[in-house]
Amino acid sequence: MNLDKRLFAYRDDIANIELKDKVSSKEFLKGEKYQVAVGISALYATADASAPKVSQLLFGEYFYVFEIKEGWAWGQCAKDGYVGYCSINSLTPDLYESTHHVSAVSTHIYPEPNLKSQPIDMLHMMADVSVADEKQTHGFIPLADGNWIYATHISKDFGKDPVSEALKFLYTPYLWGGKSNAGIDCSGLIQIAYASIGIATPRDADLQEAALGTPLKEDEVPEYGDLAFFPGHVGIMLDDMHLLHANAHHMRVSIDPLRDVIDIVSFQTDKPPLSCIKRISLDL
Repeated sequence: MNLDKRLFAYRDDIANIELKDKVSSKEFLKGEKYQVAVGISALYATADASAPKVSQLLFGEYFYVFEIKEGWAWGQCAKDGYVGYCSINSLTPDLYESTHHVSAVSTHIYPEPNLKSQPIDMLHMMADVSVADEKQTHGFIPLADGNWIYATHISKDFGKDPVSEALKFLYTPYLWGGKSNAGIDCSGLIQIAYASIGIATPRDADLQEAALGTPLKEDEVPEYGDLAFFPGHVGIMLDDMHLLHANAHHMRVSIDPLRDVIDIVSFQTDKPPLSCIKRISLDL
């Protein structure tokens, strides 16, 4: 069976035991559960730090590891199912159950409840944290790992509007494989915006196009919140004419007329420049 290796963990030598009757491999293993212990960890398609990133893991995410070799962990993200290699140094086998997520675009964790203390790390929107006690000290809340985070920068609740969440990243620099305000790509912007309202989406634009929403008919006009898909690209509509998207043309998250984006893409592909526009139900 030819399964997408971005979403199914299998190689000729090792595969997820759940795929035993679906793929050929020398050995089938159960993934060992780890947790991301740094603000951001790059995820690669190969065990090569000079290769392009395919995605990023955020603090607190669970990652199922099938192999540890030469400083690399090969495994699968628990949230979106994405498969890849990350540094084993960014993971920990010590697991903390998530109680809150980072709701600010970014924040810091501190060794003590003192804003003048040296931050330990920077966390980004939709990173998971485990709160030990909701009682505040100088505005900070203690985490289960002994560190502290500013109380109003985390939440148990989700937003309601993916467009307003995506707009928080306006002017964020473009970064291939990125999914934070330190750098983000087109599908990462959509994934984080929807995660912020409690809706899980696939990682890549083509996967999002296949999984999300209902295509508009030719006579239907785009509306606020519709997703516009192009070959290898995606953005979210602000109205019937303007698109918010992370793009390599401006190398940042920008707002552009949909017509301009279509014209730019038309010079980059032999395919129809606008694949489709899809309307997403927020009752998913």
